[in-house]
Amino acid sequence: MVDFTVRPSHIGPDGERIPLEEHLDDVRERVGWLVPDDAETPEGNSLSELAEVVTRVHDFGKLTAWFREHLLSDDAQPAGPKHHAPISALLAHYALEARGFDGADQLVGFLAVARHHGRLPDTADYVHRASVEQSGRIQTLYRSDALEQAAHIDETVPELAEELVDRATGGAGDWETFHERLADSDAAIELSWVAEAVCSGRRLRPAPEKLPPGFYESVLQVWSALVFADKASATHLSTGIEIGREAYRSPTPGRLEIDAYIDELQTENAEAELDPPTERMNERREDARQEVHARAKEFVDDDRNVATLTLPTGMGKTLTGLDAALTVLEGSEMASNPNEGRLVYALPYTSIIDQVAEQSRELFGAGERGEQLTVDHHLADTLVSPPDEPESVADDAVENVAALLGESWRSGMVVTTFVQMFESLAGPTNARSMKLPSLYGSVVVLDEPQALPLEWWPLVDRLVKLLTEEYGASVIAMTATQPELLSAGDREPFSLVADPDPYYDELDRLDFVLHPSATAILPGQDSEESDTIDDGAESAALSYDRAGDLVATRAEDGDSVLAICNTIDSARELAKSVADRATPVDVNEVYDELLDVADESTESIPAERTRTEATRRRRSGQPLLVHLTTRHRPCDRRHLIDVASDLTEAGEPVLFVSTQLVEAGVDVSFDEVIRDFAPMDSLVQAAGRCNRSYDRNRGRVTIWQLAPPPNRETTPASAVYGRGESLTKLTGQALATVYDGGPMPEPDVTRGAVEHYFDLLDGRDVGADEYVEYLERAEAEQLGRLSLIDERPAVDVIVTRTADERETVEEIRRAFSEYRWDDLDDLVESTADWQVSVPVYPGDDDTMEKLAACEPLFPDTDRLVLDGRPGRHDGYFDATDGVVIPDTSVEARLL
Repeated sequence: MVDFTVRPSHIGPDGERIPLEEHLDDVRERVGWLVPDDAETPEGNSLSELAEVVTRVHDFGKLTAWFREHLLSDDAQPAGPKHHAPISALLAHYALEARGFDGADQLVGFLAVARHHGRLPDTADYVHRASVEQSGRIQTLYRSDALEQAAHIDETVPELAEELVDRATGGAGDWETFHERLADSDAAIELSWVAEAVCSGRRLRPAPEKLPPGFYESVLQVWSALVFADKASATHLSTGIEIGREAYRSPTPGRLEIDAYIDELQTENAEAELDPPTERMNERREDARQEVHARAKEFVDDDRNVATLTLPTGMGKTLTGLDAALTVLEGSEMASNPNEGRLVYALPYTSIIDQVAEQSRELFGAGERGEQLTVDHHLADTLVSPPDEPESVADDAVENVAALLGESWRSGMVVTTFVQMFESLAGPTNARSMKLPSLYGSVVVLDEPQALPLEWWPLVDRLVKLLTEEYGASVIAMTATQPELLSAGDREPFSLVADPDPYYDELDRLDFVLHPSATAILPGQDSEESDTIDDGAESAALSYDRAGDLVATRAEDGDSVLAICNTIDSARELAKSVADRATPVDVNEVYDELLDVADESTESIPAERTRTEATRRRRSGQPLLVHLTTRHRPCDRRHLIDVASDLTEAGEPVLFVSTQLVEAGVDVSFDEVIRDFAPMDSLVQAAGRCNRSYDRNRGRVTIWQLAPPPNRETTPASAVYGRGESLTKLTGQALATVYDGGPMPEPDVTRGAVEHYFDLLDGRDVGADEYVEYLERAEAEQLGRLSLIDERPAVDVIVTRTADERETVEEIRRAFSEYRWDDLDDLVESTADWQVSVPVYPGDDDTMEKLAACEPLFPDTDRLVLDGRPGRHDGYFDATDGVVIPDTSVEARLL
């Protein structure tokens, strides 16, 4: 046996040198657990066998003394090229050829190894630059550097090289042949044997159209498995501890726990003697759950892997969707690969993820860092404690493993965002790719899929096809406003509700009312407030004075009102107008005063305390005002939403002015919801916050169109949703089909108008088809530039409002000054709940001038700190309005 200890792969957690042979074998075994045995390559060969070959050579370049010199000395400059991936990728291509893989299969292995420490590239362009172009950094890495490394290996450790190549090729190839191929004078100039699969013509120009169907999918699977296995092997669990297959399998939540929860809830409701409407509502929710449960069993045996779950808002879709997903997961025929089978619950907004996660943890008894449930979004502390870690392992090594297991979605259930879900399939970063092996055999719930950006719809449909065909996943799209987004081959998706109409007809809790400012948007309608209709009826828009009067009038009747605006400054202007006219108790200010005397964190003040203090100050007939936007801290938003929910349940007259952040997934119920004009699905989502459980005789959803705020030129609806052939115009056309001049019953809008709206969308062939072309042409770099969210440059501002929070900031600064980097990262992460993102744009001098007056958290960071105590940083923070920075662009004013 050859002694590999002279060529280390990496340094272990205790400083030991891990032999290359041990690392290669460990990664090979791990990838064998991750890639299913029945997966096929683009050429119809075994993908798992291809992946095995790749793992045996992925770090071959580490055989050079130059890499060892680089690894063992931070200061030393190696005498030769230290990069190990390019020569390893070329060997992967050769080894696959020797093993009988041909065509594009060899390129799959080449790319997986070439980029196992980076992102996937645009395939044709990358291969052309590596093998054909005559200049450039990539050309140097693959030809002159690789040739120099091969000669060095042949001079120093030819026996080691021979043994590795023999293992990878199964004896069908040898080191001498590979070395000669690299050393060949023609090949040193042009590696045509790499380029042939994706380049064409005499000069071998990039030709991505030559790639066979399924190429991107195969690269994605092999590359992501290699990335995860390679990083997992570098943790303490890979040295001296046998993980075994079961380390990749975490327990999924049990569906029977949902039955037990419902039984307990029904017992409590029976003892509480609920009023007839509420009792009837609960019965219909249970009817829906039972029907969906039965249909989910049928879905398991259906040949379609895509299903829809369409129910009205307020019907308990979260619980029903979890029941359906676990039914499918338990009923599916599990493959022998224990890597398979977990529940992924994806939502559009981070603002409602924590609510779903908290409900799920309570339902299933899952811990914060347990194997059963992980929460993953950009603000989450995504950690899963490793099972049975030995006491001898250092705490930082355990934390590294916990982060690895969390970020790779190894828990039984993952609650995440659409961003994490779909951007991890479309051109993922190296870190995000680690999630993908966890998707095999999974059930993916897409909650509110209509919230996906329209330009992504064709690509999302294609990515769902990738999920179902390559990963064997089942996908459930769940919403009250089901778009024509997903397909199941040439058929409609399986419906988990055979006929949704009866549920909508029976759930008739409210009327939709069009204010005159909104009827002007409908085709063929005129406005009582304007003699002319100009560009989407903007001249008919409602002033904030009149809007404030309308809300104040509702307060005089003792009603609770939720007013949802399209932009931050619109909500701010409306809240000011309401406060001037209704003279309410400002709940934000009450909360601020309680925080000012708090000794601990924000969580030390329960919602009940704020509610009690606010109602104590309220005079007879006086309403209570709550104002929320994304300029308020996440923890403050949750607190004030809880307070508002308690107040409305108690029958108090609450006036809640907000942006879209309360539109979906927030469990509050008002007598009336007023919504600034928006696309149809937003109107229906907003209506879900009105009379949710028949706790009022009949609710009302008023739709108006607000005027531009001061110093703005366009209405908030136009600023956010555009003009011309916009979504608001299609919404107006859809509403016109059910509007007869009076109130519109809930089912007329939530079924009739909604279906017409999505028919109109479908007829316009929405979406960017070029996104799908990127995937078919394996242009991962192009895919990676796409984003599900409109990336806006912003500065994170940490707002401290309690003594405990201010002490944390001081501890962060001490950690920085004392070079305690691990502590620093943990402490900064703990401030996520206190952070507000303030958009800043080139030329926005007013905002930059104000931000320049704020303290940085510590030197060389973009994060700023505001002291939120009354009288501190006056003009920058306000209890009612949140962080107050002048905005000079439309984008900066959006939600």
